[in-house]
Amino acid sequence: MTNLDELVTEISRYEAIISEWDETQRGVVVGLKRAIEDLHKEALTRLIKSVKQESLPALQIAVKDEVVYGVLLYHELVKPPKPPLLQRVQAALEEVRPGLKSHNGDVELVAIKSPDIVEVRLTGTCSNCPASTLTLSQGVEQAIKTLCPEIATVIAVK
Repeated sequence: MTNLDELVTEISRYEAIISEWDETQRGVVVGLKRAIEDLHKEALTRLIKSVKQESLPALQIAVKDEVVYGVLLYHELVKPPKPPLLQRVQAALEEVRPGLKSHNGDVELVAIKSPDIVEVRLTGTCSNCPASTLTLSQGVEQAIKTLCPEIATVIAVK
């Protein structure tokens, strides 16, 4: 069995060689690579369908192997893992933060309550601004629900 590191090194070696070729030669290699990848993707798709029908647990075990998972991910046959909910909520708040800061405000995460509620606190001038309800619903809530579709309710707490 070939070591994964050896395979990656070999691929890198070929990529370095090809990078020095002229555009026409590289185009032929890229076309060949794409055709082989398309063939592999079709074969993997059929294999997954067959294994899934016969033994879903076996397929789930196989996908836990990092090489199998990596190849299936490369061919877009599995979904990449979602970052944890907390990380996605924080990312959503980072998206709206510049707009809030431009008005001397900010937002902080207070809590994530199971199963689908997020509590936030508007701070600075946003905490008592007449437009804070709009800021919450159109900015903060929308950003959170876009990155975290499992969240149903965003509540502003004092």
